Amino acid sequence: MSGADAFAFDLDTAKLIVDSVAAFSGVCCRLLSADGMALYRSAGYIDECAYLRKLPGKVPACERLHFQGIRYSESLGGRYVYTCPSGLAYCASPIIVGGSLAGGLVSGPVRLVEADDLSEELAEQRQVSGEQMGELCSFLSGIAQMEPGKLSSLSVILFAGTVCIGDDSRELLRRRGEDWQQREIGQYIHQAKAGTHAGRYPIEKEQELFAAVARGDRFTAIALLNELLGHIFYFVPSEDMRKIRITELLSGLSRAAVQGGADTGLVLGLSEKHIRQLGKLHSQEEIAWWTAQAMRQYTDLVFEQMSSKYKNTIRKAISYMQLNCEKKLTLEEVADYVCYSRSHFSKLFKAEMGCGFRTYLNELRVEKSKALLLERSIPISEIHTACGFDSQSYYCKVFKRLVGVTPDYYRKHSRRIDQSRERSSQS
Repeated sequence: MSGADAFAFDLDTAKLIVDSVAAFSGVCCRLLSADGMALYRSAGYIDECAYLRKLPGKVPACERLHFQGIRYSESLGGRYVYTCPSGLAYCASPIIVGGSLAGGLVSGPVRLVEADDLSEELAEQRQVSGEQMGELCSFLSGIAQMEPGKLSSLSVILFAGTVCIGDDSRELLRRRGEDWQQREIGQYIHQAKAGTHAGRYPIEKEQELFAAVARGDRFTAIALLNELLGHIFYFVPSEDMRKIRITELLSGLSRAAVQGGADTGLVLGLSEKHIRQLGKLHSQEEIAWWTAQAMRQYTDLVFEQMSSKYKNTIRKAISYMQLNCEKKLTLEEVADYVCYSRSHFSKLFKAEMGCGFRTYLNELRVEKSKALLLERSIPISEIHTACGFDSQSYYCKVFKRLVGVTPDYYRKHSRRIDQSRERSSQS
């Protein structure tokens, strides 16, 4: 076959949708095949990668970025918003024909911050000379700037376009998302039956989940959530106790969303709605899918408010700190991870976070230790090492300064311990 007959969808309709999305939004749009090849691009298409590859320094590896975006959007229900290593943002949606992935639409790039701010950030990462700064800033100024909330709305329009091109795939994608989720949960349960997983609740995975929600990282969050749901469905015997555990999990997700900057009033409203809805659900499948959708709402709230200066660098640094806070983490190591000098990163971190690097790191470690204190089988003498503190005396001093009580007092008097968790960890 050749021409339009070579595609599972009508190519003329697809081109019309691409041009219409670009004309309406002012953002470039492209049509990709099922294997990620570019089939069509809107007028005024910007080859951002070609320019960015010319800059000095290490070139980011992002050749398959948009292909992955389409694949992820398929598993996440039809919409996926993401950023490239250079801090430019995109959204992707899949084209489904006959139940199979036939291609996808990608809209972007857009800037989520001012061109001057992004050029300064990129210049620091890529060692751009002063002579090249003007050209870099001019290039970035030619890329549309968009608030995160509007980018999320653009992703909805893009998804509607893919439905017009292919099948009316909303219900299919929902079922596919449920099937994918059940496979992930089933894999955990299979490993648990084989004795791979201990009965102790994986509190460290829960903390990673909350960290992912706080930075608006839905794809990482859903993988962690499925692992936790697998544990709950296997190790917690009754439906009532499962709902108690999931209610507790949702409370943590809502706190993580607020920590990530989401509007407190909106989060509280969602939390009340979620608690009411959970009581009406019964099967494992519907509870799992509903929990995932509730979490998506929290991560969307976090993403939509993210527009602060240098947000990409700070989010990347905080994510690294959250995942590695139990190690002997230094300012130099984190600065190097985000490609900044020690002094510049220190000033930037304090300006954006309102506290110094060491203070924030201690807060992360104390939060991690609070979770471990709920597991009474772990001696306090071992917790300080597991959380990255040099000594038990220093840990106790920092804990009391931040929490107001000693670790031992917190363990004995905390009301956050629920009886179902204790029974699960003893089984």
